[in-house]
Amino acid sequence: MAEQLVEVRNLRIELPSSTHDIVDEIDFDIAAGEILGVVGESGSGKTTIGTALLAFTRRGARITGGSVRIGGCDVLALGPDELRAARGSLVAYIPQDPSAALNPSIRIGVQIREVLDAHRIGSDADRSERIAEVLAEVGLPSTAESLRRYPHQLSGGQKQRVCIAMAFAARPKVVVLDEPTTGLDVSTQAQVLETIRQLCGQHDVAALYVTHDLAVVG
Repeated sequence: MAEQLVEVRNLRIELPSSTHDIVDEIDFDIAAGEILGVVGESGSGKTTIGTALLAFTRRGARITGGSVRIGGCDVLALGPDELRAARGSLVAYIPQDPSAALNPSIRIGVQIREVLDAHRIGSDADRSERIAEVLAEVGLPSTAESLRRYPHQLSGGQKQRVCIAMAFAARPKVVVLDEPTTGLDVSTQAQVLETIRQLCGQHDVAALYVTHDLAVVG
């Protein structure tokens, strides 16, 4: 039986100015290598649940109850410095819009390296090796020419693969995917989904997949 990596119990998130919770009494578990789909219409609280795994809420909201445990670590109990270290290394996030997530003025090789630098993973040579490794895993070349490209020089699918590489670079235990294939065509969408499935299985990563698309979940 696969190890349970994520345990969410009675999660409650509210807006201080509202008399109603955004989400309430949310419970779920995710095992290593498992992908759990969270499906709902726009505004139903899907992304709010997903970002709670990073102990993050959108402006104006706050987590008022429950627990989020990842690999035995109580994420909601972490201090600011511990939480900063956990984001990316323990739990990572893949956004819906890679064009908005990637810095347009920084080359992609530098952006991936920044993840490894922030978490002080290995030596300089180790980091170069990890960059080549994660790019190969997402189906992108790691040549010097490719690493020097800017986001605007990539297609939508390639930019999303860069975001996936960044998320998996520090080898987190959990990845939150916030509708990462929304802006992609059907064939590219299928390729990205298969890449995510392979990486979760290969590295025993638990994933929470937020979407409104039942076909994607299927």
